[in-house]
Amino acid sequence: MEVAAATVGFISLGIQVVKPLLDFYSAYKSRENEVNATTKKLEDLLGVLEALNTHLANRKFRPDERHLLQRIERSIQYCGCCIRELEGESEKFKGESKVGIRAGARTAAHRVAYPFRQSTLQKLEEDIDEIFSQLSIVLQLLELDGISHVQDDVEDTKALLELVRADQVSSNIREWLKAPDVTSDYNKARVKGCPSTGLWFVKGLSFSAWLTNRHSFLWLNGFAGCGKSVLCSTAILYAYRHQRSNPRIGIAFFFFTFDDSSKKDASAMLRALVLQLSCQLKDNYGHLSRLHGSYRNATPPDQALFDCLRQLVRAFDDVYILIDALDESPRNTHREGVLQALTNLRAWMEPGLHILVTSRDETDIRDELDTEEHENIPLENESVDRDIAAFISKHLRDNRQLRTWENHFDYIETALTKRAKGVYGFQALTFF
Repeated sequence: MEVAAATVGFISLGIQVVKPLLDFYSAYKSRENEVNATTKKLEDLLGVLEALNTHLANRKFRPDERHLLQRIERSIQYCGCCIRELEGESEKFKGESKVGIRAGARTAAHRVAYPFRQSTLQKLEEDIDEIFSQLSIVLQLLELDGISHVQDDVEDTKALLELVRADQVSSNIREWLKAPDVTSDYNKARVKGCPSTGLWFVKGLSFSAWLTNRHSFLWLNGFAGCGKSVLCSTAILYAYRHQRSNPRIGIAFFFFTFDDSSKKDASAMLRALVLQLSCQLKDNYGHLSRLHGSYRNATPPDQALFDCLRQLVRAFDDVYILIDALDESPRNTHREGVLQALTNLRAWMEPGLHILVTSRDETDIRDELDTEEHENIPLENESVDRDIAAFISKHLRDNRQLRTWENHFDYIETALTKRAKGVYGFQALTFF
């Protein structure tokens, strides 16, 4: 659900009205003591308006937040009359601003038109106070709701990792299978994000279609550093939330990693997927036990892993498999086998199998994925830029070492966002 256009319009109008008023009164701030309080209130109100504008521009409300959305819209629209009155004041002083800001205050003639009569200031401050009171409540609601989202993310992440950790599988089988640990990669990706990271994707039509369409496939592609792993971790979390509604749904994921030799090839991917899905079935991981019985003293070959994985997929109503960073599988050694493995999975045409992959847009990957038949999403868009801006803003404010720069955060955030040019990473802050 999105905020009504009228509500967004009131916030935008408020910013347009308050800025010229603030400019006008600020010109007299050092000369006329009676306007100092009004100027400070205008500054505070502009800050709240701009904070709300940022919140609402980057936020879509879930269906279960309908009452929160309605309360926010009522509070903002309640301010409409006061904002209109401020607009009238702003229009009244526009003529004064053109000639009076620099020179007019020095002339007796301007003193005749001087607008700071007590009644004018009193009415202006009453309107400002009313708007500020209402909008501060709205901002608190949004921030508190954001905190609850963070808490939800933390709890769901814990539950997700418990689901795929496979502690219930016997230690003998786990040691024999040697499936790479995927939880560490997931945690690293989540740490790099913000609560709002990737919401444009997981709440969009493409991801919803991937969740619900039969035999669905989705490819997210972009250049190095644009946030593919962070976005993949968000997709994993939301796939898990979808999985909670039905115990007959399985979820498994894998992160290829160029600097970890255990996470580069197709066998590593298959072993991780088999282990994760095995522990989600209520059959005492029977398929995996049978695989162990056949290859007790050896690592199972890829074909045996494929056969076991297909049996596992068929044991669920739906299975969601998410694979990150295909391009980090080395091109000249393992990548061909990885791409062939994905082609084999898709060739099963299992209606309940849903696959999502991320990678750079490289020729061999594009040719193998045959994306004309399935949707691909290039990660070069305004939504990714907003994710990067939120990331920079969060780390500026969370980093204790940067607090001495607090008065310059807005400028720094703007400069870094522009310089990032779609690159999503901590390196953007290293020059501090």
